[in-house]
Amino acid sequence: MTLIAGVTTAHVDPIMARTWLAAVHQVARETGGHVLSPVEPPTVGRNHYRVCVDIDDGRLRLLLNAGASLVAATEDADPQALTPAFRVVPRPDLFTVVGLHVAAPAELEQPLTEAHLTHLNASERHDIAYHRPARLGDALFNWFD
Repeated sequence: MTLIAGVTTAHVDPIMARTWLAAVHQVARETGGHVLSPVEPPTVGRNHYRVCVDIDDGRLRLLLNAGASLVAATEDADPQALTPAFRVVPRPDLFTVVGLHVAAPAELEQPLTEAHLTHLNASERHDIAYHRPARLGDALFNWFD
């Protein structure tokens, strides 16, 4: 996966966020789980939306990078943890049916290389050089200020 320009910066997209959140609630219903927290939108220091859910597999944080229309899941670690482990998104079909892409943990956990950065703009490449995220997923779902 090559990153596209703008994907590492925060994108606030209320329509996409509502669509994603509707899919999150459907996942919770179909897995006998619950949404445990309000949605946290992108903010200074985080480029993605996130919400905590409790499902069959335990507690997860479901993430949305609106700039990439990309959904991922992480362990429900300390919300301030910068690099929680990526997990499988439950019921990925419910996200793809509404037009979102779902990232696999193996893809997100791969080391970030120069080849991934080819299409980023200069500012994004500067942020990556400064913050030095280790994994592809850390660039896509980041904590850059």
